[in-house]
Amino acid sequence: MEKQSWHAVYVNSRSEKKITEILLAKNIEAYVPIVKTMRQWSDRKKKVEMPLLNGYVFIHILPPEQNLVLQTRGVVSFVRSDGKIAVIREVEINRLKQLVALGYQLEVESINKVYKEGDRIRISSGPLQGIEGYVIESKENRQIEVLLESIQQCIRVRLPKEILFSI
Repeated sequence: MEKQSWHAVYVNSRSEKKITEILLAKNIEAYVPIVKTMRQWSDRKKKVEMPLLNGYVFIHILPPEQNLVLQTRGVVSFVRSDGKIAVIREVEINRLKQLVALGYQLEVESINKVYKEGDRIRISSGPLQGIEGYVIESKENRQIEVLLESIQQCIRVRLPKEILFSI
Protein backbone atom coordinates (compact mmCIF):
# COMPACT_ATOMS: atom_id res chain seq x y z
CA MET A 1 0.00 0.00 0.00
CA GLU A 2 1.26 3.45 -0.88
CA LYS A 3 2.23 5.78 1.93
CA GLN A 4 1.44 9.46 2.28
CA SER A 5 4.44 11.76 2.26
CA TRP A 6 5.08 15.46 2.64
CA HIS A 7 6.00 17.57 -0.37
CA ALA A 8 6.28 21.28 -1.10
CA VAL A 9 4.64 23.04 -4.00
CA TYR A 10 5.48 26.40 -5.47
CA VAL A 11 2.43 28.66 -5.54
CA ASN A 12 1.64 32.09 -6.95
CA SER A 13 3.01 34.92 -4.86
CA ARG A 14 0.79 36.10 -1.99
CA SER A 15 -1.68 33.26 -2.46
CA GLU A 16 -0.31 30.76 0.05
CA LYS A 17 -3.21 31.02 2.51
CA LYS A 18 -5.91 30.88 -0.18
CA ILE A 19 -4.35 27.88 -1.92
CA THR A 20 -4.07 26.09 1.42
CA GLU A 21 -7.82 26.65 1.96
CA ILE A 22 -8.61 25.32 -1.53
CA LEU A 23 -6.46 22.21 -1.01
CA LEU A 24 -8.06 21.55 2.38
CA ALA A 25 -11.49 21.81 0.73
CA LYS A 26 -10.34 19.08 -1.69
CA ASN A 27 -9.47 16.89 1.35
CA ILE A 28 -5.75 17.35 0.78
CA GLU A 29 -3.77 17.95 3.95
CA ALA A 30 -2.00 21.28 3.40
CA TYR A 31 0.12 23.44 5.67
CA VAL A 32 1.50 26.93 5.31
CA PRO A 33 3.52 28.23 8.27
CA ILE A 34 2.16 31.63 9.30
CA VAL A 35 4.08 34.09 11.51
CA LYS A 36 3.16 37.46 12.94
CA THR A 37 5.43 40.26 11.83
CA MET A 38 5.48 44.02 12.24
CA ARG A 39 4.91 45.97 9.04
CA GLN A 40 5.37 49.71 8.70
CA TRP A 41 3.51 51.99 6.37
CA SER A 42 4.06 55.72 6.07
CA ASP A 43 1.30 56.46 8.58
CA ARG A 44 1.27 53.43 10.93
CA LYS A 45 2.74 50.18 12.15
CA LYS A 46 0.74 47.00 12.37
CA LYS A 47 1.31 43.33 13.22
CA VAL A 48 0.22 41.17 10.31
CA GLU A 49 0.15 37.43 9.66
CA MET A 50 2.44 36.44 6.81
CA PRO A 51 3.62 33.13 5.36
CA LEU A 52 7.05 32.24 6.72
CA LEU A 53 8.13 30.81 3.36
CA ASN A 54 6.89 32.96 0.50
CA GLY A 55 5.68 30.93 -2.44
CA TYR A 56 5.54 27.53 -0.70
CA VAL A 57 2.72 25.32 0.57
CA PHE A 58 3.38 21.93 2.14
CA ILE A 59 1.10 19.03 1.28
CA HIS A 60 0.71 15.51 2.70
CA ILE A 61 -0.50 13.24 -0.08
CA LEU A 62 -0.42 9.85 -1.72
CA PRO A 63 1.36 9.70 -5.13
CA PRO A 64 -1.93 9.43 -7.13
CA GLU A 65 -3.05 12.78 -5.64
CA GLN A 66 -0.22 14.71 -7.33
CA ASN A 67 -2.34 15.54 -10.38
CA LEU A 68 -5.20 16.80 -8.20
CA VAL A 69 -2.75 19.17 -6.51
CA LEU A 70 -1.34 20.40 -9.85
CA GLN A 71 -4.87 21.04 -11.14
CA THR A 72 -5.43 23.50 -8.29
CA ARG A 73 -5.50 27.09 -9.50
CA GLY A 74 -2.43 28.93 -8.20
CA VAL A 75 -0.23 25.85 -7.77
CA VAL A 76 2.76 26.26 -10.09
CA SER A 77 4.71 23.03 -9.61
CA PHE A 78 6.19 20.61 -7.12
CA VAL A 79 9.55 21.42 -5.58
CA ARG A 80 12.06 19.02 -7.09
CA SER A 81 15.40 17.64 -6.01
CA ASP A 82 17.65 15.78 -8.43
CA GLY A 83 14.83 15.78 -11.00
CA LYS A 84 12.32 14.04 -8.70
CA ILE A 85 9.53 15.50 -6.61
CA ALA A 86 11.22 16.30 -3.30
CA VAL A 87 10.00 14.39 -0.26
CA ILE A 88 10.09 16.36 2.97
CA ARG A 89 10.79 14.39 6.09
CA GLU A 90 8.05 14.33 8.72
CA VAL A 91 10.57 15.58 11.29
CA GLU A 92 11.18 18.73 9.22
CA ILE A 93 7.46 19.53 9.06
CA ASN A 94 7.07 18.85 12.79
CA ARG A 95 10.10 21.04 13.56
CA LEU A 96 8.64 23.84 11.44
CA LYS A 97 5.24 23.57 13.15
CA GLN A 98 6.95 23.61 16.56
CA LEU A 99 9.00 26.72 15.77
CA VAL A 100 5.95 28.59 14.48
CA ALA A 101 3.80 27.53 17.46
CA LEU A 102 6.39 28.76 19.97
CA GLY A 103 6.30 32.24 18.48
CA TYR A 104 10.05 32.83 18.21
CA GLN A 105 11.21 35.57 15.87
CA LEU A 106 11.86 33.73 12.60
CA GLU A 107 13.62 34.78 9.40
CA VAL A 108 14.06 32.71 6.26
CA GLU A 109 17.04 32.70 3.92
CA SER A 110 18.07 30.39 1.12
CA ILE A 111 20.81 28.00 2.22
CA ASN A 112 22.60 28.74 -1.05
CA LYS A 113 23.89 31.88 0.69
CA VAL A 114 27.46 31.65 1.92
CA TYR A 115 27.47 31.91 5.72
CA LYS A 116 30.27 32.67 8.11
CA GLU A 117 31.29 29.32 9.48
CA GLY A 118 29.81 28.62 12.90
CA ASP A 119 29.56 25.76 15.30
CA ARG A 120 27.09 22.96 14.77
CA ILE A 121 24.96 22.97 17.91
CA ARG A 122 22.04 21.28 19.61
CA ILE A 123 19.51 23.00 21.88
CA SER A 124 19.93 21.61 25.40
CA SER A 125 16.72 22.63 27.14
CA GLY A 126 13.28 24.08 26.72
CA PRO A 127 10.58 23.29 24.19
CA LEU A 128 13.09 23.08 21.31
CA GLN A 129 15.37 20.64 23.13
CA GLY A 130 17.26 18.33 20.78
CA ILE A 131 16.95 20.46 17.63
CA GLU A 132 20.27 20.82 15.82
CA GLY A 133 21.51 23.66 13.70
CA TYR A 134 24.37 26.07 13.05
CA VAL A 135 25.19 29.12 15.13
CA ILE A 136 25.52 32.54 13.58
CA GLU A 137 27.22 35.10 15.83
CA SER A 138 25.75 38.57 16.10
CA LYS A 139 26.52 41.56 18.31
CA GLU A 140 23.51 41.10 20.57
CA ASN A 141 22.81 37.39 20.62
CA ARG A 142 23.31 34.04 18.96
CA GLN A 143 21.01 32.58 16.37
CA ILE A 144 20.38 29.00 15.36
CA GLU A 145 19.62 28.14 11.77
CA VAL A 146 17.30 25.16 11.40
CA LEU A 147 17.81 23.67 7.95
CA LEU A 148 14.89 22.42 5.87
CA GLU A 149 17.17 20.52 3.53
CA SER A 150 14.40 19.23 1.26
CA ILE A 151 13.51 22.69 -0.03
CA GLN A 152 16.90 24.40 0.33
CA GLN A 153 15.71 26.84 2.99
CA CYS A 154 16.80 27.60 6.50
CA ILE A 155 15.01 29.31 9.34
CA ARG A 156 16.94 31.62 11.64
CA VAL A 157 15.70 31.72 15.24
CA ARG A 158 16.93 34.05 17.98
CA LEU A 159 17.66 32.02 21.09
CA PRO A 160 19.52 32.68 24.35
CA LYS A 161 23.05 31.30 24.15
CA GLU A 162 22.64 29.58 27.52
CA ILE A 163 20.51 26.84 25.98
CA LEU A 164 22.93 25.97 23.14
CA PHE A 165 25.83 23.53 23.21
CA SER A 166 28.36 22.35 20.61
CA ILE A 167 28.15 18.90 19.07
